[in-house]
Amino acid sequence: MKQLVVIIFVILIGVELFGQSVSENLPGQVSYVSSQNVYVKFKSTEGISVGDTLFMPSQGNLIPALKVSNLSSSSCVCIPLPGIILSASDLILARPNSQVKQTEAITQKPEIKVPVVISQTDTTKTEESKAPEFKQRIKGSISAYSYSDFSNTTASNSQRFRYTFSLDARNIGNSKFSVESYISFKHKVGEWIDVKENIFNALKIYTLAVKYDLNKTTQISAGRRINQRLSSIGAMDGIQIEKNLKNFAMGAVVGSRPDYTNYGFDPNLFQYGAYLAYNSKSASTFTESSLAFMQQTNHSNTDRRFVYLQHSNSLLKNLYFFGTLEVDLYKLNIDTINGNTPQNTFNPTGVFLSLRYKLTKNLNVSGSYDARKNVMYYETFKSSIDSAFERELRQGFRLQASYRITRDLMFGIQSGYRYLKSDPHPSKNLYSYLTYSQIPGVNISMTLSATYLESNYMNGKILGGNLSRDFFQGKFSTGMGYRFVDYRLPESFITIKQNIAEMNLSWQMAKNISFSLNYEGTFEQQNSYNRFYAQFRKRF
Repeated sequence: MKQLVVIIFVILIGVELFGQSVSENLPGQVSYVSSQNVYVKFKSTEGISVGDTLFMPSQGNLIPALKVSNLSSSSCVCIPLPGIILSASDLILARPNSQVKQTEAITQKPEIKVPVVISQTDTTKTEESKAPEFKQRIKGSISAYSYSDFSNTTASNSQRFRYTFSLDARNIGNSKFSVESYISFKHKVGEWIDVKENIFNALKIYTLAVKYDLNKTTQISAGRRINQRLSSIGAMDGIQIEKNLKNFAMGAVVGSRPDYTNYGFDPNLFQYGAYLAYNSKSASTFTESSLAFMQQTNHSNTDRRFVYLQHSNSLLKNLYFFGTLEVDLYKLNIDTINGNTPQNTFNPTGVFLSLRYKLTKNLNVSGSYDARKNVMYYETFKSSIDSAFERELRQGFRLQASYRITRDLMFGIQSGYRYLKSDPHPSKNLYSYLTYSQIPGVNISMTLSATYLESNYMNGKILGGNLSRDFFQGKFSTGMGYRFVDYRLPESFITIKQNIAEMNLSWQMAKNISFSLNYEGTFEQQNSYNRFYAQFRKRF
């Protein structure tokens, strides 16, 4: 409709031109206004040149408004003429290939001379005339946590602290450089010697990387980060590069894996790989696919070689699919007498499938199937915990559904089934809940829940409920809960019953500063356990 209005308006004012046809006028729209420049978006700038004059409609006439100082295939960077004030979305007209001077009036009325004053700064500095190609976006947080555990048992009381810093700074100063980080430091009172022995016993760097945009379609990063195209391999230390071509993306990675004992840096765990991805999105559907190859080593020996496929889509209305597949391409036949023999193989190590379907506005159902083997690293775990890795295939099914009975009343149910061939019995669980938000008169939210669990090592049930309420327009909230746990250990015929009480409060002290405190007490027939958890967070 907006484009139709623009076209009609152009036709109406076109009759005022000096015998020129309507097709000679190209409509555009102001997209951005800075202190010195005005940026105008066109469907195409073909026929427009630097130095041309652009016009604005006013009371049925066209008057000179802008002078083009720079342009691309679809937009112009312009200098406003004196006395001209424009805003975003204003209509602008161009006359491609015309020789109209800046002092010409484009009407049949008497000529109006407009003096032109052009900033010398803009004419001499081309870079300042260009629209910002990248826009700065910075967010992050600093947090401090405290964990306190004490009981009436012989176990020692403990006090732990954890500090985190996260930063996502994109295109710093509207430049091509970005930085992302997520760092955690934790220690336990009385065990500082562990930190002195190895800083990485306390310091965990999950993300710390610098990214550079070579252009709008090519990015390169250095440092530790998780590539969303290769999420299954986790964080990686090294260089990552990606190139986008319309709906396709291709990339390569080279570097090393974090140390598998303390998450520190270990150049001996060298790895490299490449991937190809495809994305497509419309108003109602989307599809995302990626195929990757990875080679992982340990001291230059092949540790694992595999391909990874990930796919998600919403090709049918209200139906969402996600799936992954890993296939190992390398196997090491371990022989202590004749020596180890490497072998190429094609061994699927995991399939994960999930579906989510929105049956109605209030009813959602979903299900997943997990058939993943525990991965074998032939060098990393060859001499230590090789035997601990199960080779059997895990089989796991999970179903869940939620139904909104009314605007404030929600019911949900979840069930799971998992079976390991080496286990004598499968594991089963069932969980259901009922939530009533903002109970009239008291504005309290209440949730009731029940869980049943049956596995090889434990059978039992959990019944619980909790209440929560907000105060002062959400700046302060508090809650309390109770759970009754009754479970049995089949092998030892021991039955344990627990009463668990919970209390929490949170305070939004300022716009970006918050504090929260949580307590959990577990009470058995003879023993009691108490845990306090406090958090202070500053966002920016």
